[in-house]
Amino acid sequence: MAIKAAELVVKIKARLAAFRGLREFMDDYPFDEISMKALRGREGAYPFGEVGTYGAAVLGASVSRRSYPRFLSLDDLVLYPPAFTPRRLEKMAELLREPVFTDVNLETELGGFKSAAPFVVASMGSTDIASRYSIQIAKAAAAEGVPMGIGENVATVRGYGARRSKLHPSFKERVMAYLGNLDGRGGVFIQQNVEDSYDEHWNKVYSDKDLEPFIEEGRVGFEVKVGQGAKPGLGGVIRMRKEDAIKVRDKYHFLEDPLTAKGKYVERYSVPGTFTPDILRGTIRMMRNNYPRAKIWIKTGPYRDVAEIIRIASEEGADAVVIDGKEGGTGMAPSTAMKELGYPTVVGLKKIMDARLGGAGLGLLVAGRLFNGAHVVKSIALGASGIYVGRPLILAAMIRGEKGVRNYIEAVKVETQMLVSALGKYDVREVSREDVASLNQDLARMFGIPYVYSRE
Repeated sequence: MAIKAAELVVKIKARLAAFRGLREFMDDYPFDEISMKALRGREGAYPFGEVGTYGAAVLGASVSRRSYPRFLSLDDLVLYPPAFTPRRLEKMAELLREPVFTDVNLETELGGFKSAAPFVVASMGSTDIASRYSIQIAKAAAAEGVPMGIGENVATVRGYGARRSKLHPSFKERVMAYLGNLDGRGGVFIQQNVEDSYDEHWNKVYSDKDLEPFIEEGRVGFEVKVGQGAKPGLGGVIRMRKEDAIKVRDKYHFLEDPLTAKGKYVERYSVPGTFTPDILRGTIRMMRNNYPRAKIWIKTGPYRDVAEIIRIASEEGADAVVIDGKEGGTGMAPSTAMKELGYPTVVGLKKIMDARLGGAGLGLLVAGRLFNGAHVVKSIALGASGIYVGRPLILAAMIRGEKGVRNYIEAVKVETQMLVSALGKYDVREVSREDVASLNQDLARMFGIPYVYSRE
């Protein structure tokens, strides 16, 4: 009897373990904040829920966290507004009235593209979750005037023009959902990994008659994937339906042959790609030569030699480098990789600041668990051109479709304007290191910014 009871307990615990990842995600990730923005748009910038109304609650900053963080983040930095604001006075003289936060200009250039805000939709690949919401995200990003990436394996796994499976949009559906809804701002950058290059993906894009007008306008870029935050040094992984995997079995590495696999799903692995300084230089030169009208982006992970990647990209004329910290999202990665490989996003931001102080003039973007206007302003203050965002857009699409994504982006824009205005500035590009301080002594020393608890 005791053994039977023990077996039952073990089985129940095993079932509960299946939900542990989702529960931990809901507990640890700012799901509530993103949900409110997706549901309520600009109103989501305020801390009031569905049952709350303005003026009906007494709120203050939380002084506790659900769990002790394993590493430091941008949330350990604070914005440092002044009382004396001469630039506000200048803006008042220009406008002939007191300026308000909506007077803050967010428009900027990111990697050769005009953008309505220093915000980029991250390159999301062929995973089921990214694929399912890709059209909604693409249309919303285009309408909001922000650049968007399309990640690795989309054309090879989901099909270039025609769908490989009924459930998932092809590459061209995704790219045209974005390009077909653009206004005067924005652009799309397209990843190509090793397997995509076997299919000559960039060549197909560059010679596609439907994309030609957008290429001519400078609205298309190509992104080299050197790595990503959740699994630096490893290639992409997705779980595929057996019937879909059979169609690409000769292009990818599978742990079990899709033809003989017994289950409904098999895991597909991409190779990480091999880089040396010479290979990276050669790749950028090849891109400039073969695709002269396309912007050149480099996506890299939290590598110890990322400063050299930035230096080479700058010397060879690339338009942007993205550093993805270890908090970066992913559709699928080994747990040990997410826990142990690489460094936090805030360290990637320090790499960007150092590069900027060293004279790097190309676009430098930071990624990895960034989701609000404060993250935008802090990143720019420390040298970044903008932030690169993925997960929040999927969550927003899950909550309210295309409208949820637009609402979320609009809320982040409003937050950014409010914070820049509070700093006494009226162009997001004017934010600088003087506008940031630290709650942590190590970060204060690292960035050369004030430690708020110092006696000095």
